[in-house]
Amino acid sequence: MRISAIWNDLQPGPDRLGGTIRITFSAVLVAAVMLTFRMPFLYIGPYLVFILSQRDTFLTRAAAALGIAVAAAASLIIYLVAFLAWDTGWLRVSLWGVIFFGGYFLMRICVEPRAILGPLVVVALFAFAFDKAPDPNRVVSLTGWLWAILGLIIASTFLTQWLFGAPTAIELLRRQFRELLAGVERKYLALAFKRKPPENLLHFDEAEVGGRIEKLRAAGVLSRVQSRNNLALLHAAAGVLRAEAGPAGKNSNLLAFAAWARLLRRRVLLGPEAGPIDPVPDASGMEPSLQAPSGNLCDAARNAFSHAGREPCQKGTHGQYPGAPQRSAPSLLLPDWHTNPAYAGFAFRATIATMGCYLFMTLADWNGIHTCLITCAVTALAGAESRIHKQNLRMTGALIGGLLGMGAVIFLIPHMDSLGAYLLILSAGCALAAWVSLGSERIAYAGWQIGLAFFMTVLQDPHPSTKLDIVRDRWAGIFIGILAMRAAFMWLPPHSTPILTRPASDSAL
Repeated sequence: MRISAIWNDLQPGPDRLGGTIRITFSAVLVAAVMLTFRMPFLYIGPYLVFILSQRDTFLTRAAAALGIAVAAAASLIIYLVAFLAWDTGWLRVSLWGVIFFGGYFLMRICVEPRAILGPLVVVALFAFAFDKAPDPNRVVSLTGWLWAILGLIIASTFLTQWLFGAPTAIELLRRQFRELLAGVERKYLALAFKRKPPENLLHFDEAEVGGRIEKLRAAGVLSRVQSRNNLALLHAAAGVLRAEAGPAGKNSNLLAFAAWARLLRRRVLLGPEAGPIDPVPDASGMEPSLQAPSGNLCDAARNAFSHAGREPCQKGTHGQYPGAPQRSAPSLLLPDWHTNPAYAGFAFRATIATMGCYLFMTLADWNGIHTCLITCAVTALAGAESRIHKQNLRMTGALIGGLLGMGAVIFLIPHMDSLGAYLLILSAGCALAAWVSLGSERIAYAGWQIGLAFFMTVLQDPHPSTKLDIVRDRWAGIFIGILAMRAAFMWLPPHSTPILTRPASDSAL
């Protein structure tokens, strides 16, 4: 990943500062409550805030509902294993293997793998507890505490979004479209005055906005026609923004197109009250690379739903963009789930890596590296490139967050004499992690890992602690998990497997 791309991903975007403030406030509030009542899993509570605090209120509610479902499924699995095999080691190990294989297989054939990933991560977190806890009641108690923490996080997140005015899904989508069209306007103004367009115009994340539109369509917030037309407008405007062109063309045409982009941005803001969209200005005299995209932008703007991101209208009231793909009826499973052997092969490799880490951790009596199991679960992506990218982000984020936490433990915490100073340090590290996590998919996961490693180092006990072995064990666990996954997928025969229908999305956690 180039340094310039990372720098662009760290630039301010729509509601990025507001999102950082909301995540930081909610995480610190959760940490303060957990410290007050001496709750277990101190570092997990603030970290789960990153997962639950989505960029808009709609996705936050969806994440809360998914979190409850994940907790229920994981609790059921843990209770079942405790009931069947608490005192039988070989049976318990066999059950873990079956559970992980089934989880990885379902992750590959399910259209929403995050619904399977969540319980699998919780199971990986609790697997070592069966060997550490003296009786099954301790494990049951720990799962009960997870439910209490989940309720605290949901209440804290909803309260924070209400206090700080988190945008709705439609409001955030409007902001992102306005940012895109503002970039188009600035580009044409620069060309009109014979200047080089600013490089930071390409900071706009087309994939992230496209994914948001698809999620809103799947949830029924946008109709199918609205989502298709919005995607068409998104791709056309982004194409104009990316088009390479020198300072050629008539100034009047370039200025007219910049003014047209400004009017279109006003229409996105105001909806139908802004009036009809004027035809696109004459593209004659412009660079050839700009003429075709500008025409596509005009067609897309004319076909886009009338409110461009306000309340949903009735289905079928607006035209469909000609290039929009047709979609079949929704399904929970991929169509070739029972015929493609690649899914079972993937699950076998991921299970071998996970159980290898579990056996190594158990035989070495090194429970501190239990993150190796979680690393195998969260980086189990179908595509080799996406899997390696997520492993690199996980390791990089853990290193940065661990170093920040070590600096706080060594130089700051020993000199603190109040809870306020402790929470201030926690707020600083959390704000940095939150800012990174609100970037594009290229770096967002690293922000989550920065926060988790920082919390693990700073929030070890209900009182300030200066122990550093926990961050060492986390680094070792992540390294061992990555090594196991790469060994299983690169060295374990057969070296060639059938191609999967589609790689899973870069799931969180």
